Amino acid sequence: MAGIDKIKLKNVYSALTKNKLDGLILSDVNDMKYLLGDFFCEGEATILIHKKGILAVSRPLYENDAKKAYPQLKFIALEEKQHFEIIKQAKALKLKAVAFDEAKEYYAQAKEYKKAGFKTVSNFINSVRATKTEQEIKIMKEAAQIAYGALLYIKKEIKAGVTEKQIALKIEMFMRERGATAMSFVPLVSFGANGANPHHFPDDTKLTKNTAVLLDFGCVYKGYCSDISRCFWFGDKVTPEYQKILDLAILAHDTVVKKAKYGMTGAEIDSISRGVIEKAGYGKYFIHRTGHGIGMQDHELADISQLNKNKIGLNYCFSIEPGIYLPGKFGVRYEDCFYMTAKGIKQIK
Repeated sequence: MAGIDKIKLKNVYSALTKNKLDGLILSDVNDMKYLLGDFFCEGEATILIHKKGILAVSRPLYENDAKKAYPQLKFIALEEKQHFEIIKQAKALKLKAVAFDEAKEYYAQAKEYKKAGFKTVSNFINSVRATKTEQEIKIMKEAAQIAYGALLYIKKEIKAGVTEKQIALKIEMFMRERGATAMSFVPLVSFGANGANPHHFPDDTKLTKNTAVLLDFGCVYKGYCSDISRCFWFGDKVTPEYQKILDLAILAHDTVVKKAKYGMTGAEIDSISRGVIEKAGYGKYFIHRTGHGIGMQDHELADISQLNKNKIGLNYCFSIEPGIYLPGKFGVRYEDCFYMTAKGIKQIK
């Protein structure tokens, strides 16, 4: 189908067959972007994928452009209550096992789908999206290159007196000027004790000499996210404690790179980095997971944490970002993104 990614569609069909389903409803905008690209706005379309084709029910304002972009897509123009039309069409097609992800539907829609006999599934399309195609990884590498370029640039802009907000704005402007359409998340810039909060949002704190700096940012490029974190000491009198925990975070990161193997679970990979930090006596200061999945969204499946007992599949993409946070002093985090191969993990860069 023109405009629809055939490889991704094939992956969806394979998952339908594997799970003995003959239809799948998509209403989440990111799930629709996975197949159709950036076309429908959030909450304005519902998609029914079935073995004979793809049906879109959406607002009339999309009709002309949708028919041009996706000539083989059946389009039904409907301003509201699209879920009733989806049910009607599924019955007309005589589909017997239609699935929907209840976590991604409004209560009223989910209630009607259940009444129609549709099946609830959890993380169905998320699981398909977790295995990245070669083209997806290629784009993610391009997004990463923009972010790494921003890192090299921003280090030269960090001077005494500058605020966290000013640095965050410069990071965003740099990446947007190089093709980024959005930020993966608000660029995190932390000076001094602010870095002890892993998700500190930039404020008006000014940088002074001999202060810890923590940067965490990424961009959205061609629909895919990047994410990196780096820390350094601004000044010539780095404290031994800061240098110790920074070196430890880097060691934990690098140990995962060497030891993570295909077939390991998210929990097993998390244990590699956590073990390094715990052995050094800083375990209680590593207060978040080792990493998270990444792709079209900055947090996807492939969670690298003690909670994930599932194996990390081939071409799953995820961050590795061990950190240590000392309240009232400073924090460190060292992060890159990787994808799983049969021979271990490879950096997305």
